[in-house]
Amino acid sequence: MSNLSFKCEVKAPLEQLWNTLMDEVEHPDSYNSGILGVDILERFHDGVLRSVKVPDADVREKVLFDFKNLTVESKLVGHPSLVGVIKKVITPIEGNEGTFILESQIAWETTDDRVDGMIRRNMESFITMGLEQVKKRAESK
Repeated sequence: MSNLSFKCEVKAPLEQLWNTLMDEVEHPDSYNSGILGVDILERFHDGVLRSVKVPDADVREKVLFDFKNLTVESKLVGHPSLVGVIKKVITPIEGNEGTFILESQIAWETTDDRVDGMIRRNMESFITMGLEQVKKRAESK
């Protein structure tokens, strides 16, 4: 299993940051130019099943959100050679009200060296671009 983690600091009210993350769940293509399109296939009380089009593939993700624990977890579904999870976590900074750490934790396992190499080459820019857009939009509202 391979793991990566990326963080940024966000200065915004918690509800604003959370609402921005919920908007990203629905419209990830407006937060990351590496995403070419998205279709929401199914809705649940605590998430969605979506199809995301990226340059190399169309992938299905089950995205679950939990406001109580301040997490959004995206699990890859049905990929022939890759399993993985991207978990976003909001952590309040003690003593600094209205400031949070937004972290993306990525864990994946693959049976295809080509897929593993592609993930390692592209994931940092892909994830940091999304985090920076969430930060920018949450702080500008």
